[in-house]
Amino acid sequence: MDILLSNRGASPTFLNGSLKDLEPHLAIQGMAEGAELMAWHLQKRHKLVLVGDYDCDGVTSAALLSIFLRDIGYADFEVVIPHRSEGYGIPRRAVCQHADAKLLVAVDCGTQDRDAIALSQSYGMDSLVIDHHEVTMEDLAPVKVLINPKQPSCASSFKEFSSAGLTLLFLAGLRRALRGSFRLPSLGAKYLSLAAIGTIADIVPLIDGNRILAKAGIHHLSRCEFLPLQQIIQAAGLANKTITAGHVGYQLAPRLNVAGRMASAQLALDLLTGDDPQDLQNLAQELNRLNAKRQHLEKLVMDEVKSRYTADYGARRTVVMGDAGWHPGIIGIVASKIQQELHFGPTIILAIDEGAQIARGSARSVAGFDIHAALQCCDSLLVKWGGHKMAAGLTLSPANLDAFSQRFEEVARGYPAHIFVPERKVDLELDLNLVSDRLLEALAALEPHGAGNPRPTFAARKARLRVQKIFGKDQNHLRITLQDRVAGVFWNGRNRLVSDLDGGADVIFQLEKDDFLNKPVLNIKDIGRFFDVG
Repeated sequence: MDILLSNRGASPTFLNGSLKDLEPHLAIQGMAEGAELMAWHLQKRHKLVLVGDYDCDGVTSAALLSIFLRDIGYADFEVVIPHRSEGYGIPRRAVCQHADAKLLVAVDCGTQDRDAIALSQSYGMDSLVIDHHEVTMEDLAPVKVLINPKQPSCASSFKEFSSAGLTLLFLAGLRRALRGSFRLPSLGAKYLSLAAIGTIADIVPLIDGNRILAKAGIHHLSRCEFLPLQQIIQAAGLANKTITAGHVGYQLAPRLNVAGRMASAQLALDLLTGDDPQDLQNLAQELNRLNAKRQHLEKLVMDEVKSRYTADYGARRTVVMGDAGWHPGIIGIVASKIQQELHFGPTIILAIDEGAQIARGSARSVAGFDIHAALQCCDSLLVKWGGHKMAAGLTLSPANLDAFSQRFEEVARGYPAHIFVPERKVDLELDLNLVSDRLLEALAALEPHGAGNPRPTFAARKARLRVQKIFGKDQNHLRITLQDRVAGVFWNGRNRLVSDLDGGADVIFQLEKDDFLNKPVLNIKDIGRFFDVG
């Protein structure tokens, strides 16, 4: 366990951190001032307009604010979630359609929204932004109070909160500022659950405060009494199961994200803030239907990308592809999958709107390549862009697509070559005789796993292997027995399995609990005779 903790650069509170350890983060720049500003407007009974981004982090952040206001008995507020077609940021309609509001609160957006914030000021509104995206000082919005740990003047030691995490911390400060004025709720199960979903969905590092929030929220998700989340858990087939970060990242968050991808993110917000059981069930079923449609379209685009991928791309460090037939709601997922399955390097996928003559793209990066800085180098070719080091969104004219692709590749050529070579990181070698329920229970202390805290990866040398079963729709998955005693699954392993293994093979794997077999199994990542484990 010491080696695993060391590999993660773990702090003293890594295993045993509690919600009390979040207290120092309440001093993030703007937290106190923002709480006082919003408390003043609430005490004056002013109208508020809340704006959240259309992804899971933005929607859960907006839901946290909405639920808190409802819980204190405050009704004079409106929530605006932009449509994906409007692009990232605060839409003008949020201001123009609610010109009588006195306070604009933006979550998961707003840091760089100079025009929208200036417009709100022209209507006499105060503005509060709770955001976590990278800060470009020359484009900083003239917001009255900015809560963003990434602003250079913020002395916070931890900069990687999601907006949902920052919003929950803000509500803790707001409770203090409102004492004596309203009936104040405890920021317990439903609040922590929503903050955990937003945190895990946005793939921020699950360390420090993020780990504390995610761990606490997942605990409450497993015993969820909050009806909206009950419905989405049931729709995902997770009822009566112990919820993990994997369940959140791969089953719950996609169903909330799909609303903004395929229809309107308002559907997800309506689910998270609703209270009628039948309405909630209908919304959860609609998100299920949209998720199935998203998966179908995603496969079609991936198949087309693979057909286009040629040796020319193999010589590049980056991938930039666009098409008028691709749905703008799935391009981010496709970009991630291309990295996983096809090309390890910065990837940008664009949906081209030929009528509007605009291409909207999603960018995904790899460790060591700052995609925010890279896009800044391409600024003259872009209409609009924003994000952080590992992911971003952008728009540009289709006429500039080729020039942009070339310049983006040139930027990548300025980085060290090893960044663009995938590494199989192994924590340590493990004797397969040690695989047991006891080991699995010990490893559970490291959960929740995600970015910044990956599931431990092990290697076993010269293991005897026997393929027990080939399965799956395309007959490409393998069930394997190792050392005649340990079960393993090698997903997509049929075409990757080395044929000559008479003397045994090196195996890289992660250890997981198979609920059906009720025992530990190896989730095999690779098999061969070539691994260096350092």
